[in-house]
Order: sequence, then C-alpha cells, then structure tokens
Amino acid sequence: MRLKNLDLLIVMIFVVINVVWLQVPNRPVLPGIAIALPLTFFFSGYALAQTLFRRHVPESTQEARGDLIRRPDLLLGHPVGRADQILLSFGLSMAIDVLVGFALNILPIGLQAQSWVISLGLITTICTVLAFFLRRKDIPGGAAAISVRISVQDVLLFLLALLVVASSVWLAIARPLNPQPSFTQFWMLPANQTSKTCAVSLGAQNFETTSKTYRVVMTINNVQTNTWSSIVLTPQQKWVQAVPVNPGSNSTLSIEAQLYRTDNPGTAYRDVHMTFYIASTENNGKLQQQCVLGSQS
Repeated sequence: MRLKNLDLLIVMIFVVINVVWLQVPNRPVLPGIAIALPLTFFFSGYALAQTLFRRHVPESTQEARGDLIRRPDLLLGHPVGRADQILLSFGLSMAIDVLVGFALNILPIGLQAQSWVISLGLITTICTVLAFFLRRKDIPGGAAAISVRISVQDVLLFLLALLVVASSVWLAIARPLNPQPSFTQFWMLPANQTSKTCAVSLGAQNFETTSKTYRVVMTINNVQTNTWSSIVLTPQQKWVQAVPVNPGSNSTLSIEAQLYRTDNPGTAYRDVHMTFYIASTENNGKLQQQCVLGSQS
C-alpha cells in the first residue's frame, strides 16, 4: 500500500496530540513545550504549503531540465523542491503565528494556551484536508483518475480531522475559556526616599473590566488622617496622590492605607502599610527630622 498521504497523517497526529494534551490536568511545562513547538513553528506552515503547492518534485527531475533560462519553482499549484518545502513550512508557520497572535490579542479569549491550540489546530486541519483533496485531483501519468479509491489511511486521516474539529468546538463552546481575573492594584511608596522626607505616595490602578468607584482611608499610628471618597477609575486608569506626613514628637510612624470599593463598602479590598523611623539631624544649627523606611508590605 502506497503511503501517499503519510505526511498529512503525521501532521494530524500532532494536532490531535496537542488537543488531547489540553485535557490533562496539572500539565507539566516541558512536555507541553515539546509537543507545541512542532505545531507552532513547522506543521501549520507545512499544511498551508501543501495546499498552495503540489508535493515535492524529485531532485533528478529538477536538474534534468535543459532550459537555458530556468523557470521559477515557486508557482502556485506547481511542484516545489524538498528544500523549498522546508523553508516554506518554517516561513509560513511564522506568518500564521503572527496573524493568529494579533487576532487573539483583539478577541476576548486572549493569548492563552487553549486559544493558541484551537486556532493553530483549526488552521492546520483545514489546510490538511484541502491538501488531501487537492492531491486526489492530481492526474497520475497524464491520465485522469476514473475511480475513487478510499484507503484505510484516508479514513484515518478524515477521522483525525473530525476529532480536531469536534474537540475545538467543545473547547470553545461547551467549555468556554476562563477569562483572566480582574483586579485593582493598590500601593504606597515613600515619596522621596533619597532625601528621606516624611511623605508617601499612594496609588491605585483599575485592571477591572468596567469602571469602579473607590474610597481610600489613610491612618497614622491608628489615627485616621486622610480620606478620599468617590475615586472613579475607568479600566487601566491610574490614581496617584502625594501625601505629606508630619512626624510631630513621634519616634516611629506606622502608616496604613485601605482601599474600599463601593460595591462592598464595609470590607477593605486592598490594604498596604509601612513604618517610618524618625531620625533627628542638625543642619546649620537647625534640627531637622528625617523619615527612614523600616518595613513595607
């Protein structure tokens, strides 16, 4: 039995392996990389190359041409050399990866392992099936094929393609991708650590999917000193506030800031604190106080 479509069968086997690997819980990283690399950087482009061009022409046939001016090999629908096929496979794979990456970055599903496997698997499967049918239309020996013969290998290739399509639909619809968790970032830093001034910088940034309203409460040594109400932040918007601190006669300052969301005003959503140690220095006969950072979390 001639293994006419053995290369397409190998491509589909790698696609199926990648789809099945997604179902494994707690997948180790290194085997996943080894499985994904051939699909990402070779097989997707190979399947597209087999769709655009015919199978490789023997090298002896290429060199046997007696034309003084050699005709170009890379013509759509014409055979290409084995070296050209390898280069096309890598080049087309990189082009597919770039285009798929741009598309996934725009779509809500984002750049995730599942979205990559679904996208590349579907593209590779479609190109493999097209290459399979284009090969069946080739005319062997200059005579048109009259009868259609379906071998066991053809049936296996079709079942693998059907499995990839069904698994991709199930992953995309029956078990939708989990979106990235949304959150709000909240921080407190010394305003000027170099000069050791007694001031802090509060900041918050909204990484939620919608606009949120916040309230910030700041305390020094368990005494409330500042409050900011109705801070409205759109997605990706940042709020920064510089707050001077008067150490007074204290030797240490325990500064705490809490961030509240209006949808749950009774519970602090984020909590940050730091400790300043007060050091007194004399400069030109004047006593100056400096705040030295102790700990921060």
